[in-house]
Amino acid sequence: MTEPDATAMIGALTDPDALVVFAAIVVATSDTCHLAEMGYSHGGGISWVTPFGLQKRTALSREAIDRAAATLEQAGMLLAQPDHQHGYTSWRPNKPALTTAASHTENPPNG
Repeated sequence: MTEPDATAMIGALTDPDALVVFAAIVVATSDTCHLAEMGYSHGGGISWVTPFGLQKRTALSREAIDRAAATLEQAGMLLAQPDHQHGYTSWRPNKPALTTAASHTENPPNG
């Protein structure tokens, strides 16, 4: 596995659709935002977010969601769970990669 790249992650978020998709996935999978109801519940929050939940909660098309999620996956920001039987993929944040990338960034100088 390659080391998470914070620059690639930030670059992925410069795409407006990717930013909206990532934000919606973070909200949906947060234990503190369990009322978002965009995927499959694991108790407090949502474990995996489906493209159908993202379509319902954002104004994005399925194609835009899939394209944005692919960008976020490539940057290491999302974990994917394909459902080959039903023909779609669900996502959740890649918390270990995000934490590692954040810990390797330098603190900007004050001032």
